[in-house]
Amino acid sequence: MPVLGRVARAGVHRVGFPADPDFPQLAIASDPQRMLELFRRHLEPVAGKRYRIEDCIPLRFRCRQSTARCVLQYTLRVLEPGTRRQWDQGVTGLLYAQKGAAERLWQEMQATDPSQGIPDDWLTFRPVGFIPDLEMAVQVFPYDRKLRNLGPVLGGALRDVEAQLLARLAPGEWRVMRRTMEPTRYRTELGAALRCTLQARDAATGHVETVRCFVKVYRNDHGEHTLELLESLGQRVARGETGYSVVRPVAYRKDLRTLVLEEAPGTALQQLLREGHDPAGPLRMTARAVAAFNQDDLGNAHVARSSLAVQLEELRRAATIVEWARPELATEARAITAAVAAGLEEVPPAPIHGDLKPDHVFLAGERVVFIDLDSVVLGDPVRDPAHLFAYVAGRVGLDSFPAEEARVAAGLFAAEYFDRVPAAWRQRFGLHCAGALVEVASAIFRRQEAHWPEKVAAAVAAAQRCLG
Repeated sequence: MPVLGRVARAGVHRVGFPADPDFPQLAIASDPQRMLELFRRHLEPVAGKRYRIEDCIPLRFRCRQSTARCVLQYTLRVLEPGTRRQWDQGVTGLLYAQKGAAERLWQEMQATDPSQGIPDDWLTFRPVGFIPDLEMAVQVFPYDRKLRNLGPVLGGALRDVEAQLLARLAPGEWRVMRRTMEPTRYRTELGAALRCTLQARDAATGHVETVRCFVKVYRNDHGEHTLELLESLGQRVARGETGYSVVRPVAYRKDLRTLVLEEAPGTALQQLLREGHDPAGPLRMTARAVAAFNQDDLGNAHVARSSLAVQLEELRRAATIVEWARPELATEARAITAAVAAGLEEVPPAPIHGDLKPDHVFLAGERVVFIDLDSVVLGDPVRDPAHLFAYVAGRVGLDSFPAEEARVAAGLFAAEYFDRVPAAWRQRFGLHCAGALVEVASAIFRRQEAHWPEKVAAAVAAAQRCLG
């Protein structure tokens, strides 16, 4: 029953966490030790079970993205005393600005059996709870009031897809011996990604093979659109018409709003950078693939358009979070936002990945494989290289990558990219980078990265340098 792979302790600082008159509970909700005690007191194990919560690690906070509430995700390290088994358990706290709203939600969630559809193996604590001290409603993974399809997926509702996965093995009489589902990413009320591993044995020879795939659970029908895009791009990749590859889809279950994908081949760019490999080769390969994608026509896929106005609104939201998280950076964040808004103009739209960062790029030999294409739109193509540049230069998830090396590596990526696209694109790169770095600063805070106050300030300073 692994729930969200082992998470490094976040460096949440009580000093410096933003005060908010609408959410005074955040002073406690952002303190791992105090939340550990509250979860110990208020989370109730399901009948017949006994657990001890050993640790509480803030994972991702969505604060001030909506003025009405805060969504706070934590990872709890749980011990079962009888067996000494340990695992990481996802828990979400919901805070509302309106008095009594969280308690009303808790009562609504209990109106119908919240454990319905959740496999017994995944039931640890009661799926919903309430912490009166904070007026906080609590959801225990995999319960999610907006993702009720998640429980059935974990419970084996995708067994009919296994035959398609086993068909990828050598011919034989394959039988599944063991199957596991491991959550790899979860965003409360938005979606979840799961790693599915099948161990299969050939009944004729006794040979054992392991097959992996990824399962994405959506709250809406967006997965169906992603499937169409991946199928269209996959056909063009197979014909050799692209300078990049994409992860291959296996199946889509409309009734479960769930997309099954093959495991991406190769190694994530983020892992290569973390492990100290020479970044030059991987980043140049990535730059060439990104340039090819931004100049492609996406085949027969129907892709929405994202205007400059949408981009600027996303930037303003990110700047607002930065201002709230670090009030002393408000002047800088506003100035950067104003400069980007004044300097950018609408340009002919081109394909953009929309969420390009090092963990969404895999390298397999001479191939560059893009994953997580849910955000693909038509827009200003320079947004993609700026986004990846910002994640590398800002060292998001790359603490082991020295700062100066990260800046050099990001610059190398940009140089290779602009050698392969129209020269006019380079002129607006600085503006896009400045905006992307403000968005990165916001993401660092939301993800509660270790030493986030210092990292947010460094990202804002880097954005200022991009404008200069």
